[in-house]
Amino acid sequence: MMVVTFFGVAGFTLFPGNRLSAEVLIGRVTHVRDGDTIEVSGRPIRLNGLTCDEKGKPLGDQATRTMQRLVISKILTCGLNGERTYDREVGRCYLPDGRDIGAVMIELKICGRCARYDPFLTYAKAQREVGPFKGTVPDYCRSR
Repeated sequence: MMVVTFFGVAGFTLFPGNRLSAEVLIGRVTHVRDGDTIEVSGRPIRLNGLTCDEKGKPLGDQATRTMQRLVISKILTCGLNGERTYDREVGRCYLPDGRDIGAVMIELKICGRCARYDPFLTYAKAQREVGPFKGTVPDYCRSR
């Protein structure tokens, strides 16, 4: 595991898209919990701005399997925003080729955009291009 901090500006780092991240974590994916939660170097990461159906539902099981194929044992770069939800840190993670795994899951029509947690509209274009998410969008994802 490697934690990188650039510029030393109040503990923040600049991350792709010029968004500030509290921390950048670079590490190997050690476990996939489900379509929107992975573990990088043993640290649980809830993918910000993404929603997937829960395991046990057909689309949720498909999301988990797809995420496993995409990321297991790969080295990812994750920008963590400093927030936590349950036991998970919150952030966005990028494949070795630079693709955002949240965008990939939306483009595959397996997961959807969680608008409330995507205030910079990072995933809006991808969601528009593939059409509405066919799974369940939780109430907490709706913009306020």
